Amino acid sequence: MSKISVPRIARIAAGLAVVSAFAAAPVAAQAADTSLSGTLSAGSLSNTAPVIAPFGVTLTGLTQTTNVMVGPWSVTDATGTNDGYNVTVTATAATVNDSTSLAGTGGSLTLTPTTAVAAPGNPASTGPVAQSPQVLSTTGSTIDSAVPGTGQGEWDFAGDSVSPSLAVAIPGDASTGAYSSTLTYTTAPPAS
Repeated sequence: MSKISVPRIARIAAGLAVVSAFAAAPVAAQAADTSLSGTLSAGSLSNTAPVIAPFGVTLTGLTQTTNVMVGPWSVTDATGTNDGYNVTVTATAATVNDSTSLAGTGGSLTLTPTTAVAAPGNPASTGPVAQSPQVLSTTGSTIDSAVPGTGQGEWDFAGDSVSPSLAVAIPGDASTGAYSSTLTYTTAPPAS
């Protein structure tokens, strides 16, 4: 049997008490601050134009309207200015076989704008607002508008699935052949 002296036991007990006190004592949090900085550069104000389905019409000698499906498209405001914008569409004069004189008289294109939805990842709550149906011509017709403070980020317009949004009036005196018109979608800040 070994003998441990009382003073040695007291020193061991005191040492264990000190070690235990450190183990139970909270450790003070250490914090250090640092700065994060960067530069946000303006992106662009842009859009994609939709694909428009081809159509076929048998002439009757009377003016007739055919409804045409318009594909999906989008508009993106990545400028960071929150100035708002307008989306306009122009249409070239309709031609048949690349000759404007063969297109007939009284033809027209009427586009019914669709409603925009925020693209996945776009947290903006208010997007561009669809306008009333527009008769298209060589002068731009506004189909969607985002007032200042709205329309930031990407906004998607679904393609037609049930109701075609483009009405093409074919004149009664149109010639046979390949009908053609070019629609141009433009996105720009509103005029001041």
